[in-house]
Amino acid sequence: MALEILKSLKDLKRYDNEDAVDLLKKLCQLYFQHEDDKGQRSLGDQLVREGGTELLVKILIGFSTAGFFSSNSIWFPTYYTLSAIWNLSDASFLFAKELGKLDALQYLLAVLDHGPYKEKLGEKNVQYLVKASLCILHNVAKVPHNRPLLRQNNGVQKIAYYTRVEDELLKVVSIMTLGYIIDEDESELIMDESGAVEIMVKLLQGALNSKDRRCRGYTPFEIAEGLTLIATCERNKMKIYECGAVPKCLDMMKSEDFRDRLFATKVIWQLAFDESLREKLKENGALMDMLDSLSKDTSKAVTNAAQGAQWVIKKQAEEKSKAKPDSKSVKQTSGHVMISYQWDDQKTLLEVNKTLQNAGIKVWMDVEQMAGSTLQAMAEAVEKAYAVIICVSPKYKDSPNCRTEAEYTFQLRKEIIPLMMEQNYKPDGWLGALLGAKLWIDFSDNCNFEESIKQLIKEIKGRTPPEENDVVIAVSSNDQQTNASSKDPPLITWTKEHVGLWLKENGLDFCLNVFAEYDGSLIYQLQRLRREAPEFFYASLRRDMGFSTLTEILKFLRALEKTDGP
Repeated sequence: MALEILKSLKDLKRYDNEDAVDLLKKLCQLYFQHEDDKGQRSLGDQLVREGGTELLVKILIGFSTAGFFSSNSIWFPTYYTLSAIWNLSDASFLFAKELGKLDALQYLLAVLDHGPYKEKLGEKNVQYLVKASLCILHNVAKVPHNRPLLRQNNGVQKIAYYTRVEDELLKVVSIMTLGYIIDEDESELIMDESGAVEIMVKLLQGALNSKDRRCRGYTPFEIAEGLTLIATCERNKMKIYECGAVPKCLDMMKSEDFRDRLFATKVIWQLAFDESLREKLKENGALMDMLDSLSKDTSKAVTNAAQGAQWVIKKQAEEKSKAKPDSKSVKQTSGHVMISYQWDDQKTLLEVNKTLQNAGIKVWMDVEQMAGSTLQAMAEAVEKAYAVIICVSPKYKDSPNCRTEAEYTFQLRKEIIPLMMEQNYKPDGWLGALLGAKLWIDFSDNCNFEESIKQLIKEIKGRTPPEENDVVIAVSSNDQQTNASSKDPPLITWTKEHVGLWLKENGLDFCLNVFAEYDGSLIYQLQRLRREAPEFFYASLRRDMGFSTLTEILKFLRALEKTDGP
């Protein structure tokens, strides 16, 4: 049926007529005749293969050039063309990806930025045009390769305009779209001024209460996915919590639909990275019981998310990094390089893994996706690694799974080798802070793979793996008396008070205020910064920390050399 409709559309010489309206309407009806997601996705995929996406975009661009509202003979087929693209891009990832290859995005962004449409947003047809355009862009933004295209020609600003309009749906869709494409420095665009977080939580409740599990066309898991995205910006986490998202997520976790359980759990996992929220989440007995139950869920993806949320809430990484191992764990051998990556980059990393193995380097890489293995396996892989390759990309930064791995790597003080997986991406937020000024190796689509892999092998072989049984142990403050190597606790465990005493003992009273918020882990990072990026380190001493003379800098360096940190 779809092919017949498509063939008839291709045979038409013009589309501003009743024949075109009738065929486009039939295409929309065919979509809704498929009652399940699989059938709708299959329809979208089929149209991509048969050139249907290209044809629909061609029709839309033609109407845009003529003027969408120049006559009813143009607006009516425009309406059904938009409807078809909207629904099919929602159902089919391939369809949404194909839109990015065509010229559709710039025309849809132009609709959002058109002054007369903004002024007449209250008119029914104009509102539909803008809503459809924005919702299509939201679907398109789910495809990673499309996101740089949405940032071109001030796309972020054009979408952000609709976070400030009165229409609640337009606010929410614009916020969720921005969640895919903005970086941490632009996070103010999805902050509280719009009221969108409150609206999203209200929509979530509406979807949970409705018989068809939809509110304004959105399912609970779609709204929860939007909350997960905007929660990647640190400043949004508390707002999401304060708006009452956690009880709604708890309701979703009881759903029979694994997607509800998965995305609700991911919201909690993202919120748990906020230290001020961890105790609140931990004190919620019903939530912790539910996470415990979901950690044994029939869906491996849900199990992984629940275990990850528990891991962060209970600060298990911190506890494990401080715990003194027993004799068995001390005897565990070290010696592999771990690859920490986001699933979309697997194809490239499989080739990297193979090449490293052929070069005689022992590699640990999860090839089943973390949903297919346990958090414990990840933890052991980090613990036994002498270096961890972190594959840097926007999706890595957005993934709570990747963040859990990376932060545990950091807490265990493992050597980090960053690979850049996306050209022109600048790590920000938690990922930027974790990597600091480290130099990365280019493994983006446009890299010279042979040159990059040679550089990576050289970098790895320059990091000497520890000998068997040579285990670095971080000792907690409670174990200080049993630390045989020194009367003082190791640098990594110093409190702010320890840092203050250290400064005074070394005649550095003049910079007590500068280091008032520093603990041992931050001083340790300064040591690493000095070794790995000396120019940046010395510039920071003068620019950011206010060291004004060479004597002050030399005193501070002498004090650093005295510390017992690695």
